[in-house]
Amino acid sequence: MKRPAVVASALGLTRNEASRRFPHAEDPAVLEDLRSEVVDLLTGGQWQEPWRVFEVEALSEVEVEHLVEQGLMTPGFAEGTGEGRGFAVYGEGQASLEINGVDHLRVLGFREGDRLPSLWSLLNSVDDQLETMLSYAFDPRWGYLSARPRQAGSGMRAYATLTVPALMLTGRLAGVAVELVSQGLGISPLWSGAGGVVQVSNVVPQGKPETEILTQVSEACTGIVERERSVRKMLLRENPVQTRDQIGRSLGTAQQAWSVSFLEAVNLVSAVQAGRELGLVEGSGLGAESAFGLMTRLQPAHIVVDYMEGRTGCLEDPEIDEHRAQLLREVFADSSIRS
Repeated sequence: MKRPAVVASALGLTRNEASRRFPHAEDPAVLEDLRSEVVDLLTGGQWQEPWRVFEVEALSEVEVEHLVEQGLMTPGFAEGTGEGRGFAVYGEGQASLEINGVDHLRVLGFREGDRLPSLWSLLNSVDDQLETMLSYAFDPRWGYLSARPRQAGSGMRAYATLTVPALMLTGRLAGVAVELVSQGLGISPLWSGAGGVVQVSNVVPQGKPETEILTQVSEACTGIVERERSVRKMLLRENPVQTRDQIGRSLGTAQQAWSVSFLEAVNLVSAVQAGRELGLVEGSGLGAESAFGLMTRLQPAHIVVDYMEGRTGCLEDPEIDEHRAQLLREVFADSSIRS
C-alpha cells in the first residue's frame, strides 16, 4: 500500500507599510501611491527572477479564477474591491504578491507536494528584499502588525493539503479537528471537502517563530496521514466488498461519463487513487502525475485555458463539464479493479 502524503503546500506572509494606515482606513490616493511605489520596486529592483505585474481590474473572470486555482491569488483578494489594488507574479509562478488587499502586502507561494521548507526559504528571501526597500510596521511585542489583530506576529500562514477520504467517510475527521484546535492549528475543507481534500494550517501566527510553525504543521500532518492509512486498512479488512464496490463504481463513472462537474470529478479521482494505494486498482492512470495534479487540471478555469483555448468567459459553460469527462476517460482508459 502506498502511504498517503501531503499533496500540496502553501505559504503566505502578511506585511504592512509603517507610514500608511491599513487599507480599509487609508485614503484611496495614498493606496494608489503605495501601489505605484511597490510596482516600481518590483520592476526596478535587482531580483533573481522578473516580476510580471497585472492590472487587477483588467483581468477577466477566467483569468482571475485561473490565478486562484494555481494558488497564486487568494479567493478573498480575487473577490475584493477598492482603490490601489495590485498583483504581481514572481518568475514562472514561484511566488506572487497581493497589494492593498486586507493588508498592504501579502507574499504567497504554492507548490505541489510536501514543500513547506523550500517555500519558506524562497518567500523569506523575497520578503527580506522587500524589507530593504520598504519600512514594515513592526512592534517588539506583537511582531509584524496586521489589519487583523489575530494575524500579528510572524504574519505567516502555512497550509498543508491532505487527501483523507477514509477519515471523512467514517466521521473521524471531526475528532482530528478538535485535537488540532488545542495545538493552535485548524483543518478546513478544500473544494467543499470533495474527495476528502483538506488543508491543515496554523490558525494564529502570534508567539512562534516561522520554523517552529512549519515543524508543528508538518508533525500534525504526519499524525493525520498515519490515521488515514490505518482507517483505509480497516475499511478494506472489515468491509472488503463495499470498499471494492465504491472504488469500482468511481472508476466506472470516470471511464464512461460524458459530463462531470468539478466536485464529482474530485470525488472520483480521490476514490480511484485510494484504490491504487490499497492495491485494488491497476493500470497506467495517474502513473505519470499525482492525483492532486489531476484534480488541479480538472478545475474550471484550467479546463478553459488548457483545453478550450479560452473560448468562453463563463465558468458555468456546460462544455467545461464535457471536456472534464473526456480528460477522465483518457486518464483512466486502461485502469481496472483487481479480481
